[in-house]
Amino acid sequence: MKKVIVTLMILLLATTAMFAAGTKEEGAKKDVTLSVLWFNDANESDVFLKTMDDYLKANPHVKLDLQIVAYNEYDQKLKLMISGGNPPDLARITTNTLSVVVDSLEPIENHVADVEAVKKQYLPSMVAFATNKEGKFIAYPTEATANGMLVNKTAFDKAGIDVDEVSKTWTWSEWETIVKKVIAANPAMKYGLAVDFTPHRFSTLMYQWNGRFLNEDQSNIKFNNPGTIATLKWFKHLHDEGLVPKSVWLGSENPAELFQAGLVAGHIGGSWNINTYNKNVKDFEWKAVRMPKGAINSSVPGGKFVASFKGAKNQEEAFKLMAAFADKAHNEMYSRDTFNIPSRNDAQVTYPSNSGDFEVFLEELKVTPAYTANEWKNTNLSKVTTYIREQIVEVLLGNITAEQAAINVDNRGATFFK
Repeated sequence: MKKVIVTLMILLLATTAMFAAGTKEEGAKKDVTLSVLWFNDANESDVFLKTMDDYLKANPHVKLDLQIVAYNEYDQKLKLMISGGNPPDLARITTNTLSVVVDSLEPIENHVADVEAVKKQYLPSMVAFATNKEGKFIAYPTEATANGMLVNKTAFDKAGIDVDEVSKTWTWSEWETIVKKVIAANPAMKYGLAVDFTPHRFSTLMYQWNGRFLNEDQSNIKFNNPGTIATLKWFKHLHDEGLVPKSVWLGSENPAELFQAGLVAGHIGGSWNINTYNKNVKDFEWKAVRMPKGAINSSVPGGKFVASFKGAKNQEEAFKLMAAFADKAHNEMYSRDTFNIPSRNDAQVTYPSNSGDFEVFLEELKVTPAYTANEWKNTNLSKVTTYIREQIVEVLLGNITAEQAAINVDNRGATFFK
């Protein structure tokens, strides 16, 4: 009888152990290795891994296969993976890359309960970039870039001008009067403003004067409009007055180098110049200030995103990780350690240095109309931007009028919108 009881107890323990093992097995999450395609501007891949360290520790079943590709090879690599039916689970992409792979991106609304609530967390310009033609939200914004004004504060101080104060409300007309005083007070300074030799930086001024590249529904080019023509004429005026160096748009000089040499009072460039000047400028104090107002205040947005793809093998886990990476705490950490502008409305970042300069660029983004992003993500516009730059140069040379340049751009651009 004792043997029977012992045997039954052994069987009971074995059965209990078997069921316990089964329950544990069923409760364990399946191991997943997410393929991640990435490129670096500087140290972004290292910061990405550091930022997501807490998430990976909390989700030990998730591993990352991080593939770093040189930027000049990135789009081609990504297109080959997609066309080969083997897209990465997630990838870092630029505003330019978005337009290349937009039809292959998996919409976020397929993986969240309330996509409108998610969209409200991010800057409107970044949401505009990450929305496809069907109105689907297709990528999580991670970092923003903006155009803005950096000034030689020391030069303004020598002219007795408090640039912090005047830049709070100045207009471009007021700026012109002020900057002439700055040049006069600094014998080594030759110019008032350097503007990068790109249609992107020109469009910063154009949007401020209510100019546009395209018509309202983005179905065609419409460079020939009052705001754009006014900008062309005003830009030529600045060159003719010697306030903007002809050596940039009509030569080959680097505007950032002119600023670093103390030859210009200000530079309209990208937010990435903050890091450049922080490292290189030693002879004077500089800072970011709000750009003067034209008809409106505006910058031009850009940025980076993370996204997943239709047909990706591990979509569910990819979207969980992307949502975590783009949340407030992780976005603040990533932006701080990569010296980038956060993409979120609620982000508050204290950088190791230059926090005030980044905040100025962020303030410019917050007042930038969403249509600026919609224009710049238009693939047909990208086909005519080189020609736009050529026509601006012709205006500056005096070879054609602003009106004729606008007509020429519309005629050329219309061929791409058919």
